[in-house]
Amino acid sequence: MFSELLAAAKAIPHILSALERLGDIQTARMAQQRKDEKDTIVDDLIAAARQRRLRGDSEAERVSGDSGETSSRDGADNRES
Repeated sequence: MFSELLAAAKAIPHILSALERLGDIQTARMAQQRKDEKDTIVDDLIAAARQRRLRGDSEAERVSGDSGETSSRDGADNRES
């Protein structure tokens, strides 16, 4: 009986060490999950910004081609002289 208790007592540091490693693994896993979630959010923000920029570029091209002046249907200039 005493030898069994002594063997169990000797195993305690190894058990604690294993539990600490498991805790470290869990902490690392959670940190990686948070990083992955943040990376996904950043990727989504970048994609949305690109879409807005592309829409803005096409909008700017459309507006830059328009002088803001109206012309008659026959192509004559409607500006007053």
